Amino acid sequence: MAGVAVTLLAGVGLAGCSLVEVAPPAPLSGIAACTLGNTWNLDTGNLAEVLTAELASRGITAVVGVDGNQTLDWDLDSKIVLTTDYTVTTTSGAEGAQTVITSKHSGTSKGIAYINAEVAIPRDWDGTGLSVTTKATVSGVDTDPVPYDNVATDIDDSVGVELTCDGNTLTTHQRGSDVILTWTKK
Repeated sequence: MAGVAVTLLAGVGLAGCSLVEVAPPAPLSGIAACTLGNTWNLDTGNLAEVLTAELASRGITAVVGVDGNQTLDWDLDSKIVLTTDYTVTTTSGAEGAQTVITSKHSGTSKGIAYINAEVAIPRDWDGTGLSVTTKATVSGVDTDPVPYDNVATDIDDSVGVELTCDGNTLTTHQRGSDVILTWTKK
């Protein structure tokens, strides 16, 4: 008899579960609504200007050029895929004794970046597909170690990323860095 009562109560209890409705997800707002579900292209001209200014802040007068591209695909589930293929070339010094540093950034990195107000919080980052190789010459001769290098420009999950977004332009700034990257909507 007790077994029948337990079975009856379990059946009634489970029947009530089917009446519970799950609320739909809240609509995106603010920076999340502006950022998520889009593909963004890195503004490489702006990156060259930013890197030139950063080197100047260290007392290095240089001409910086950035060739290539990087895209940031940020889906509605907060998943990110960065597809990278650009080269930073930095030239400094007097004619005939110039230092030329070339950094090639290529490959794919990915992870999740949840947006909380104006900060993206990257998690589960996989940068194993990204390669950065740097070479230098002084007066046309290969040199190692590199006399100086540009600051890191690739996003990872070491720190939060501060964001601004106005619909067609996104900026990303990894906390603790002087570099602000500018992206345009694709």
